[in-house]
Amino acid sequence: MTKHSIDFSYFLESLETFESLLHAETQAIAAKHLDTIEEIIDRKDEGLRLLLHSKGKLGNHGEEASMANEMVEQVLDLQEKNAESFRRLFDRQFKLNRGEDTEEKPREKKMRRAYLKSSQENLPRFDS
Repeated sequence: MTKHSIDFSYFLESLETFESLLHAETQAIAAKHLDTIEEIIDRKDEGLRLLLHSKGKLGNHGEEASMANEMVEQVLDLQEKNAESFRRLFDRQFKLNRGEDTEEKPREKKMRRAYLKSSQENLPRFDS
C-alpha cells in the first residue's frame, strides 16, 4: 500500500467518524436531548480536527484530493443543516423558558417521535 493510499484511507476513516457524529447529532437535536447534543459537539470538535488534518495530508492535486473535497462539502452541508436545526431548537427552548407559547407543528411531532424511536434502536450509548 502506498503512502498516498494510506493517507486516503485515513481520510476516509476520519470522514466516516465525523459523519457518524453528525448523524447522531441530527437525531439528538430532533429528540431534544440537550446533554447528548453537548457530548456530541465535544466529540465533533476532535473529529473535525482529525478530518482536516487527514485532508491536509492528501495535498491539493489529483483525483483523491478532488473526491475528498466533494466529500467534505457534503459533510459540511450536513453540519450546516444541524446548526440551523439546533438554532431552531434553542429558540424554541428560549421561548419556553420565557413562558411564550411554542406549539409544535404536527410534522415536528411526527419527526421527533420517529427520531426518538430510531435513536433508541440505533444510537450508541453516550453515558459511560
